[in-house]
Amino acid sequence: MVMDLLSALHSFVRVAATGSFSAVSRETGASQPTISRHIALLEAHYGATLFARTTRSLMMTEDGRNLLPHAYEVLEILETAETALGRRRASVSGLVRLGVTTAFGLYMTARLGELLDKHPDLSVELIMRDGFGDLVEEGLDLAVRVGEIAEGSLIARRLGTVKRIAVASGDYLARRGAPAHPRDLLNHPCIAYTYGGTRHDWQFEGNGEESVVAASGPFRANSSEAVLQATLAGLGIGLLPSFQVTEDIAAGRLIRLFPEWVVPELPFYAVHTGPRTLPLRTRTVLDFLIDIADVLR
Repeated sequence: MVMDLLSALHSFVRVAATGSFSAVSRETGASQPTISRHIALLEAHYGATLFARTTRSLMMTEDGRNLLPHAYEVLEILETAETALGRRRASVSGLVRLGVTTAFGLYMTARLGELLDKHPDLSVELIMRDGFGDLVEEGLDLAVRVGEIAEGSLIARRLGTVKRIAVASGDYLARRGAPAHPRDLLNHPCIAYTYGGTRHDWQFEGNGEESVVAASGPFRANSSEAVLQATLAGLGIGLLPSFQVTEDIAAGRLIRLFPEWVVPELPFYAVHTGPRTLPLRTRTVLDFLIDIADVLR
């Protein structure tokens, strides 16, 4: 009975993470009816409904959310014991679902072979977009966030800071001229990155003064990659993460503006819902994020 409950708890935390019985079935190799029986066993054991099921969605109930940290704690203790007794396989295995911003996801993809070559039994699924909601509801094991973390329930590891610079294409500057001061941006179309609010103020600091410009223009996007492509196409001036445009600047496709001015940096975190001691596969991916985040330091 104890082993059945442990297997059921493992299925429960993976269903909570992925939001799907079928996803856990594919991940573990167990049949979908087996996963369903595991959840039914827990619900019968605790006398509670853990997931609200409809034909189109699977949502964790309040009882499920209350059980989740305890399930993590039990499995963490078991994993620690297995590691201490040398029973764990040497290889890191399993699937990690990682939510990443578009720019960092593309940068990470170029280096992901380093991780997968080292751990051939590990699988990583990247969910790339610039904004994420609840990690459990989205089925994420880890996510990266830009800006301060407001949710007290998240465990955050600071990876570095995002440095941003103003850039434009040579073609654009040939047509419109180069702004000499940040305030000159008022006379230029600025390609606003629209995630995270309705105002799009660009703040510059330099020479003992501060200049704040309300970015406006005929094109805006909620994706930093779309802002980059629009800037390369000469639609206007973009304010982008420096690591995202390093190669374009080196190749002459983009030109940095106002090099004597700095834009306040944004903190960049890897976050998860717990426990603090992560499963080995998730910890391995987090360590990889820390290693490759030197571009943010």
